[in-house]
Amino acid sequence: MNMKILSPLSKPDEVTPLVEAGAEEFYAGVLDTAWRKKYTNVGSINRREWSVSNLESYDDLDRVVRTAHKLGAKVYPPMNALYSAHQYESLNRNLEEMRKIPVDALIVADPGLLLTLKETGWDREIHISTGCTTFNHRTALFYSEFGATRIVIPRHQNITEMVRLAKSIDFMEKECFIFNSGCKNIDGFCTYHHGANEILHKGSYKLPKKLGLDYAFLKTLRRLPQCMAKKIARFCNLKSDSACLLNYKVTPHILKDWTPAQAGKAKKWLESTFNIYSGLDPCGVCAIPDLVEAGLVSIKIVGRENPTYKKVMDVKFLRRMLDLWEKNDMSRTEYKQEAKKAYKEVYDAPCQEWCYYPETSFERTLSGKDR
Repeated sequence: MNMKILSPLSKPDEVTPLVEAGAEEFYAGVLDTAWRKKYTNVGSINRREWSVSNLESYDDLDRVVRTAHKLGAKVYPPMNALYSAHQYESLNRNLEEMRKIPVDALIVADPGLLLTLKETGWDREIHISTGCTTFNHRTALFYSEFGATRIVIPRHQNITEMVRLAKSIDFMEKECFIFNSGCKNIDGFCTYHHGANEILHKGSYKLPKKLGLDYAFLKTLRRLPQCMAKKIARFCNLKSDSACLLNYKVTPHILKDWTPAQAGKAKKWLESTFNIYSGLDPCGVCAIPDLVEAGLVSIKIVGRENPTYKKVMDVKFLRRMLDLWEKNDMSRTEYKQEAKKAYKEVYDAPCQEWCYYPETSFERTLSGKDR
């Protein structure tokens, strides 16, 4: 089975160019007026709190699904927040709207919603979000009893851990994140309230996102020397409402076989990842051989809020690298070399080894091994 590319989208007219670029699956959330008015965008029904990241109505979702199906692609809307009891009346209203549309699967994180779907006879697939924190095969087995058919592997793990977990879950499909906005926190344990700036600053905050200016700023950073870009990012005065982008100070836990130099390198790397610089397209393409070997069926791009041209660029890059590896006529070392060349060609910036799963990359750097 060939690995598929799962792309984000936030507008119906993005479907066709993304399919043409190589996407075969989509995820798109709806944050309609009724839910936003009652719970605000901070309490998003799908854990994407910025308005620009979401479709505005179920009519938009219906257009997305019908266009995608005509082009042979599938659509998986997320309803992957964790809901309080008093939200279930509104949640069920949204669920009924979802039932009217021929979506292919629902991405779910809340065990209560899983139970609701089972009790009400949900007749489409169910994919388990990273918000469900699947750390072992027993957890996956538990979710399969609710009718779940696919697990999204938590992205805080390194490749060795992911491959081990994926191989132990032979009764469900597996997918993982591969590109953009890598987060070292555990998704399912995050209770940080994102999206507050959209309420505090209203149009002055939404407009830059809508125009893609935030990505343009990150793109400019990427073209600067790494040392300069990290300093700018570390001391940038832009107000982030994402816990992943705050300027943490880090004290590493020293492993027994680490030297002081290695511990210092770990500290420097960790501090560089927890600030706005971590928005510079962390990439897991070099891990594709491991993910294919582990039997993952899909790799997922983050970034529903990104401008359309960026989404298309990401899909084209992944399509190129997937096709290259699936020919299976090169070593992993040669593949990584080609990946770096392709990254430079597509993004007009050198690969600076900003890896999506950097623990494995870091371990390999320390050991000097190349698999």
